[in-house]
Amino acid sequence: MKYQVFFSQILNLMTRNSVDSCQRSCYIGVMLQSRTQKDKDTELVGRFTEWFCRARHTNCPKSLLESEGVLAGVYRNRAPLLCTECADFMRYAESRTRNCPLNPKPFCSVCEIKCYNQPMGEYSRSIMRYSGPRSVFSVYWIDALRYLFKAVLSR
Repeated sequence: MKYQVFFSQILNLMTRNSVDSCQRSCYIGVMLQSRTQKDKDTELVGRFTEWFCRARHTNCPKSLLESEGVLAGVYRNRAPLLCTECADFMRYAESRTRNCPLNPKPFCSVCEIKCYNQPMGEYSRSIMRYSGPRSVFSVYWIDALRYLFKAVLSR
């Protein structure tokens, strides 16, 4: 249903006489712009952190994450609900992923450049140990299987 609305918007843009062809192609290019791998990785880490926070920090007050990634639309239309400790980690993880010097970005576990400092690296590993196995039985099962396949090939 949402794709029908999306394509009808594109069709309306293409058939309007008030918009010239250059503007039309610019609008369509922006609408069809795909998400980068770094954005997908950041969103997945955000979901994993949200699961970890929900299970381990049950008594802490939670609020929606406020970060550059949320403003950039990395999490699409749903920002993670996190406690302050997990929100600080996510802001740190977003900055590390965004500023990764390697292209394409490898998995942090097999990367030669360890850009996470020691406490944040341990926190990241604990989140991945908790959420990684649970992701196979969730909405993200395709991403989990893709990750496992790439991880086996990268080692």
